[in-house]
Amino acid sequence: MITNWLTNLHDPGKVIYDAFLLPGDFVLTQFVAHAPTLALRLGIGGESDGLMLPAVLSLLVWLLLVVVAWKFIRLLQNVARIVNAAIRTICFRISCGIRSIKTKLVCTLRQRIPRRGSSGADTIPEVQIDNLDLAVLRTSAALAPGLALSAPELAGQLTLRPAQVQRSLDKLRKYELVDSVIGSTDGFDNYRLTDSGAFFLADWQRRRKGGQPPTATTPIK
Repeated sequence: MITNWLTNLHDPGKVIYDAFLLPGDFVLTQFVAHAPTLALRLGIGGESDGLMLPAVLSLLVWLLLVVVAWKFIRLLQNVARIVNAAIRTICFRISCGIRSIKTKLVCTLRQRIPRRGSSGADTIPEVQIDNLDLAVLRTSAALAPGLALSAPELAGQLTLRPAQVQRSLDKLRKYELVDSVIGSTDGFDNYRLTDSGAFFLADWQRRRKGGQPPTATTPIK
């Protein structure tokens, strides 16, 4: 069969057909070689069996190979998913362990560093103010009495993102320079300037007009 296949290389159709029958001919040849008695009883004699039996056997063999290949590909995909999940789990646990160790180290250092004792006098809280915070305070101070502003409105006036303005409002609210009021705008809270915020802004402007360099750290009075 192999000799005939090599001889007929000039005929592509013949080559393809012989390649298709190759598994069936091989199975029949091996069966006759290893079980000649049973082959004779079944009437199988190798080359004299026509084309039907080799074709059926070849079709079964090719189908079996396709099934095996498909199963193998599915197995590789499952293994790849399992390995990927395992790697992700290991990375997550490592990151959690690193964060836990970092937190423990920070807590240990804080416990060992002695805190400054209170001198008995009231300390004046310091406010870290940047240009965005000042712009928010000035815009809030320019409002008419009874009006409030939200992050989207301030962002539109300052040409910034609402999230940036909201962070500034949260910081100013923490320092009690602005306070939230009832109501919201586009899901963001409304705020108004407090008395401390108005005093702070007036003090900062007075320092600037008086020739004193305004600092980013200013005490609240």
